[in-house]
Amino acid sequence: MPQPGPSTLHRAMQLLQITAACGYRGAGIDDYMDGTGLSRPTAYRLLKGLRSQGFLRNGPIRGRYLLGYELLVLGAQAGNGSGLRDLARPRLLSLAQRLGDSFYLFARDGIHAVCLEVQNGEYPVGSFVRATGGRVPLGVGQASIALMAYLEPAERRTILQHSQAQLKSDYRISAQDVEDEIAFLHQHGYARGVEGSQLPEYGGLAVPILDHSGHPLGALSCSLLKSRTTEEHLAEVLDAMRDAARDMVKEAHSLLYLE
Repeated sequence: MPQPGPSTLHRAMQLLQITAACGYRGAGIDDYMDGTGLSRPTAYRLLKGLRSQGFLRNGPIRGRYLLGYELLVLGAQAGNGSGLRDLARPRLLSLAQRLGDSFYLFARDGIHAVCLEVQNGEYPVGSFVRATGGRVPLGVGQASIALMAYLEPAERRTILQHSQAQLKSDYRISAQDVEDEIAFLHQHGYARGVEGSQLPEYGGLAVPILDHSGHPLGALSCSLLKSRTTEEHLAEVLDAMRDAARDMVKEAHSLLYLE
């Protein structure tokens, strides 16, 4: 049996991604072979190994696989860097129950913003991410603006240069739109979604979660229906999110310092 290496790891990750894309029906051997070009024996060998480790499980239809529960264990830990998710979850739930909107915790992951937690209130709304684990390119949505605002200007320019084609074609957002919203955050202390994107009926606010040295650990975000948004409600949401972010850092003390 060949020794595992980068090629084997890459192929195993491809199998997991194909399984996720197939959703609740599960993925069959033809899905894997079409998506990877692997031979049938190689695909079966990798599937057997992933299943033995708990990363895949048998689906309800014979011969199909679903993602395994071990990924939930790893995902929970991955999404809880510095205990941030544990600190945010009860606060997001409280915000959603009290204010009725949808509230999120985001963190930066390379050139993306990833959703670590979401709680919906009485008026759940659309979002660029549909659930925990969803991600968008930095520059899309108010949370990613809050995360980008504290990067070094050179790093920010590099990210925008890399993503500008996708931002324009997929979201109708320009690099200048992002820079303008970052300037707005530095002036007002919170971020808004970039207008002209794919969700015109929704608005949003986000506040950064900064450790004691001013480094961004994440961002709290809220999506709102524009039809029920008033200046008073926006002010209430913004004050509540700022209080939640401040309380999270205060409760964690030194635990939230970046390493």
